[in-house]
Amino acid sequence: MPLPFDISPDALLRKAIKAFTQSKAETSETPEFSELRTRRYRATARDVYEVALSLPSRWFGWRIVSREKNLGGMSAFKCEIISTVLGGNRLELSVWMMEDSDSNGAIETVVNAKCVSQAPTKGDLGECRRNVAFFLFALDEAFAESKSVSATPTAPPEPPTEPAPSKPPEPTVQRPRVTIKQGSSPRITIKQSTPEQ
Repeated sequence: MPLPFDISPDALLRKAIKAFTQSKAETSETPEFSELRTRRYRATARDVYEVALSLPSRWFGWRIVSREKNLGGMSAFKCEIISTVLGGNRLELSVWMMEDSDSNGAIETVVNAKCVSQAPTKGDLGECRRNVAFFLFALDEAFAESKSVSATPTAPPEPPTEPAPSKPPEPTVQRPRVTIKQGSSPRITIKQSTPEQ
């Protein structure tokens, strides 16, 4: 499974530079970093909105400050995030989604997000990008779990297979006794042992 973050040396260098020069991050269809890719889920906008809205309350320092469910076919909400990395300064995360259909006509919901730092510094130490990615990965995981729980098996379960019969033990080899005779000394009989298997 590929890593969700782009950790190539070139990407790490660009991330380090942007951490000190930018104070915002936003998703797109062709992002600079793979973790900021626009998400598409095979679910209605209503379902995605409800799941996305439930996530921030699980995390420390995240608080929903506004929400709008029907903005001309689009749903959106804003979160305020307290960043300990930025000394308690706040980030503003905006999430918006719209229902669409894929090339086969199936319903899908397109999700985008944007995070802006309110810290009085030029850079955000990568906090905006990390928080957008953190939110999107949690949303990915939530939908993966809900699909796996609600999915019904399409093929009947296969009967359990019986274990293969165990291989019979190999017969032990009896080695002959060896007698050593030297000059007029008594005979010495040596019993050879069977090597351990």
